Amino acid sequence: MKILAKSKFNNRDLYYNRLPLPTQVKILGKYLEDHLEGVDKNKKIKQPPNEYIVYTTMYYMIEKETRQRMAKYPDKLHNIEQTIYEMPIYFNITTYGKYIRVNVIQLDEYEITLGFLRLDPMDLISLPACQKRILEFAKNKIESRYKAEGYEVLL
Repeated sequence: MKILAKSKFNNRDLYYNRLPLPTQVKILGKYLEDHLEGVDKNKKIKQPPNEYIVYTTMYYMIEKETRQRMAKYPDKLHNIEQTIYEMPIYFNITTYGKYIRVNVIQLDEYEITLGFLRLDPMDLISLPACQKRILEFAKNKIESRYKAEGYEVLL
């Protein structure tokens, strides 16, 4: 009797994806964790079943043009144009049904959801494409939120 079993996956499995959803969540979460730039290196990671959670800190400051105008008044503004602000951000990648959902949440007193992305089975055929899509989505949502308020995001 022959027993054929696949012990682990290789890179070809990422392009024609037939992996179970929890494994896909871990692959996507690990990629997001490794490729977030401009955020705190002391990330906190949690991996409950069917989820991948990344807690991190994002940095932002007043836009460059505004900082240059404010620099003319150092005695009145007490150098606040050089202040770098912090905002904790929560990334949650989870499965529900046959989909994967990515949540980007600002962790302050209001816990504003900056955006969510739903990946259906057709999207999940190519995990490298999903990885890039998730990273771009997260960056775009964070930048659009803070640029609308007049801040420069350091991503």
